[in-house]
Amino acid sequence: MDLPVLLLLMLAAAAHAGWNAWVKDTGASLARMSTIALGWLIVALVALPQVGFPSIESLPFLFATTIVHTLYAVVLVRAYRYGEFSLTYPLARGVGPLLVSLSAPYLLDEQLEGPSRFAVTLIVSGIFMIGAFGNIKGVKNWRAIMFSLATGVLIAAYTMLDGSGARAGDSPHAYAVWLFLLTALALLGVTAYTHKDDDPVVVLSAWRSGIPIGVVSALSYWIVMWAMTVAPTALVASVRETSILFAALIGWGFLGEKVGPIRWIGAVLTVIGLVLAKL
Repeated sequence: MDLPVLLLLMLAAAAHAGWNAWVKDTGASLARMSTIALGWLIVALVALPQVGFPSIESLPFLFATTIVHTLYAVVLVRAYRYGEFSLTYPLARGVGPLLVSLSAPYLLDEQLEGPSRFAVTLIVSGIFMIGAFGNIKGVKNWRAIMFSLATGVLIAAYTMLDGSGARAGDSPHAYAVWLFLLTALALLGVTAYTHKDDDPVVVLSAWRSGIPIGVVSALSYWIVMWAMTVAPTALVASVRETSILFAALIGWGFLGEKVGPIRWIGAVLTVIGLVLAKL
């Protein structure tokens, strides 16, 4: 993986950890996710005239991933409701690249060799040490674990769909913009139905902070989709989930959560994996 791609993915990872921490810290609700979706919608509407329509070849992936991304948002909120951020986030994000790395040779016809394979192994191992194995008390929280694992499965699903979809058409940028548009509309629709008896002003009360966070979220995932067109999907997925490093630091520094020795060892393994990913 080229150094500029690696650095952009790490920037995207930091942004991802930040907006997830905001969702958790502000109450973990569909209402908060919907304000982020407004940011996605703004990015899509601004970029749409520049990118045009996606290719026909990418449409099946686009429609399928819209459903998966919407389900992901709903399940993610549930995970954050039941568990600590420093448990649920690493566990969910760790399952994703693990499943992608195991499935990519069969579903995407991608083979990792040499340093890249070892890099993925170290990153995923470090991720799990930072997450589930670094939080013994949290491991007993079966609801948090169940929803975190379900989130991880959905992450793997949309990662492989988006990797394939971004490559299927003429432009990964058109695919990304239409994904933001369709997912934002779907999530806003789900939120409107869920809160149909509530005051919309109250539901969207966090829009001032949610919309800018949503814009950053969209731009960071745009980077990820582009990266999957120039590097193996499993490697991109693993590097992206170094967001767990940032999440552990956020949980430790801002949310008052404990980061013990096992998590720091996991952090070291993840950093070593990142160095190998550059080779």
